[in-house]
Amino acid sequence: MRVAGTLKKIMISLVAAVTFTTAGLGIADAGITAQAATTPSISAKAAIAVDAGTGQILYDKNSTQPMAIASMTKMLSTYLVLQAIKQGKLSWNQKISVSKDVAKMSQNTDYANVPLLATKTYSVRELYNATEIYSANAAITALGDAVAGSPHKFVDMMRKTAKSFGITDATIINASGLTNKEVGSAIGYSSEAADAENEMSAQDVATVAQKLLADYPEVLKTSSIAHAWFEKGTSSETKMDNRNFMLKGLVKHYDALPVDGLKTGTSTKAGNAFTGTVKFSNGNRIITVVMHAGAANDSGTERFTQTAQIMSYVYHNYTTTTLAKNKTINGVKAVNVQDGKALTSTLVNNSNNTKVYLPTGTDASQLKGTVSLNKTATTAGKLQAPVKNGKTVGTANLALNKKTISVVSGTKSQSMTVNVTPKQSIEKANIFVRMWRGVRSWFN
Repeated sequence: MRVAGTLKKIMISLVAAVTFTTAGLGIADAGITAQAATTPSISAKAAIAVDAGTGQILYDKNSTQPMAIASMTKMLSTYLVLQAIKQGKLSWNQKISVSKDVAKMSQNTDYANVPLLATKTYSVRELYNATEIYSANAAITALGDAVAGSPHKFVDMMRKTAKSFGITDATIINASGLTNKEVGSAIGYSSEAADAENEMSAQDVATVAQKLLADYPEVLKTSSIAHAWFEKGTSSETKMDNRNFMLKGLVKHYDALPVDGLKTGTSTKAGNAFTGTVKFSNGNRIITVVMHAGAANDSGTERFTQTAQIMSYVYHNYTTTTLAKNKTINGVKAVNVQDGKALTSTLVNNSNNTKVYLPTGTDASQLKGTVSLNKTATTAGKLQAPVKNGKTVGTANLALNKKTISVVSGTKSQSMTVNVTPKQSIEKANIFVRMWRGVRSWFN
């Protein structure tokens, strides 16, 4: 995350300093509640709120327009680092060196960094903590080098991973979110403009955050740390105050919204941006993204105020219902069966228990599904016997009051679906029964 000079640093220090005098007064909580009854009116250029599990879209403002994301980039970089650790390519205690170019980047105090030396080695854990807590740009660049071998190879991995998430409209040119010029000629791309930087839409960012939480939920253990030290007791010691002021103990924390992640972003193009996540008291976890929620040269707190409004809106204006596995789905009719002992079959949910958000006051009976059978499972449009219970034969598209329920899926949202399977295994009729049915059908 780029920090706009000395004034910005002073603002962050002041915010951290007053934290413990403002938390828990209840004033901010009351202000959020007042916003709950109506859809938030926020100034951010783009925003979205989704369920962390299903990706169901709960709030949307201009969420498909790609724009600068600054240090929110680091969520995708972090995904690849944690993937490398899971695959055994890196280990937490492994010591890695940094290149002279990365070390030079780390000494620039105009944006977030911890000082690194090309003559020293640092553990993966140290650099990871600096990335997640302090948004240290050189730290994540060094980790990317350790994963892929070079900055450009790591960018190639980032691009490939984004595409695997369904993201096709992103611009990715470095691991940190700085501009092409700021990372330096050895790390940047000569083919890109000096002021070029990473871009994604709010839906893209929400997709990355959802994938990160789904595959590596342990990231929250670090992203929720408000204060820490880098190399304490050495000449390079750095006090790391988390830029996410919604964390417990910081100035924009609200008791009703126990935010525990994920990533801020600040640049001239991106303004103040923030991807947040909160697990409500009812057990529901959501992800929010606000993009360009105020200019980069202000205190940076507006993004948190707007995030709180969106989170509060979702909490107060939705209830949830669960489509249980192996249970029927409202609106899903029995399907015809080809060559089965039975000529029709009832279909049930074959996905894990699926949570669906309903606007407050909506009856669960208004949630209905429409089945689409897999072509490979059918003959002449009928479900081909035999089929065992538990085998997915198609999907049910979910709609509420005949309006499709949308979920994020990379660049474009798609309809929310669950897999379907026969309620009971379908046995194939013997040859004599099938012949008799054929004769009778011919005469008819």
